[in-house]
Amino acid sequence: MLIIIFFLLLVGVIVFAYNKSRFESKKSWQNFYDGLSISASDFYNKVKEGLEQRNIPNLSYAKESFLESHIFSSKRQYMRIIRAEYVFYVCAAPFGTGTFISEWVCIKTEGRINRIPIISKLAGKDRTDKSFYQIDTESMTRMAIHFTVLDVLNSLTTASGVRGLAELEMLNKGNN
Repeated sequence: MLIIIFFLLLVGVIVFAYNKSRFESKKSWQNFYDGLSISASDFYNKVKEGLEQRNIPNLSYAKESFLESHIFSSKRQYMRIIRAEYVFYVCAAPFGTGTFISEWVCIKTEGRINRIPIISKLAGKDRTDKSFYQIDTESMTRMAIHFTVLDVLNSLTTASGVRGLAELEMLNKGNN
């Protein structure tokens, strides 16, 4: 009986730790490109090259794998781009007869210092009271990443003869 209780407790701790999100999703954008076949790794490399050409300061890059749904499901690899408290995820994945592309703008969940109002304000970490500079920088970083992804997609769709996005579709997709 004690073994069963211990096992259930262990499963509960694992599920709790697994479900605890490190990020809060703010915005997303997704699109399907029918007939486009690209490797995620090549796509991520092209996006990184495009961002490096834009000389955006303080960006760091990595790849991160996420479970598709539950602990026994397959993993999907994303490109992670970090700048300050913002984490941007880009995904390129095969889907049916084409490729699915998504972008996620996330913010790191609050650390301990952010929960103490006076200290977070003095440290410039108060998310409820941002300066115009902080708001502009967040917006410009998000737009630069989005337009870089679109530039890469435009070059890939043009080269392969696949229909790309119209200008309005580029701006108005997702939860902008």
